Amino acid sequence: MSSKPKFLADAMLGNIARKLRLLGFDCKYFTTIDDDQLLSIAKIENRILVTRDRNITNICKKQNIPAIDLSNIDETSQIVEIYKKTNLNRCKIDMNNVRCTICNGIIRSIEKEKIIKHIPDKVAQNMQQFWICSSCNHIYWEGTHIRNLQKFIDEVNERL
Repeated sequence: MSSKPKFLADAMLGNIARKLRLLGFDCKYFTTIDDDQLLSIAKIENRILVTRDRNITNICKKQNIPAIDLSNIDETSQIVEIYKKTNLNRCKIDMNNVRCTICNGIIRSIEKEKIIKHIPDKVAQNMQQFWICSSCNHIYWEGTHIRNLQKFIDEVNERL
């Protein structure tokens, strides 16, 4: 069994799913899914269901499905809650472990020359390292969003 928990975020928690993926966690997320399907995926794939829905949490308890019932509203507090409830102690971003924020696919490093036609000219001039999703081919680079994410991570770590 992997030492990293796998998550399933309910439809209300898209931003949390994306943040978990950026932090390197396998986190499935569907914008439209009924509760039975959600519970089934969590059970079959041994995923921790992350939700704010108390009814779903109660069903999880009865069916022995691991769940995190988030009590906080802001994203920083929610990530802190997830880390504490899964006994994780340090929040960090490592581009070698990031998952695709769009499809949850594996991100791998790619040479600039192979994707140069698919990135903006200014990005090509200013950036040297690139990553691509092995599933949906979305291209990533360390832009301002990574610096903003680092501020978020620093805030989470202060609370852990």
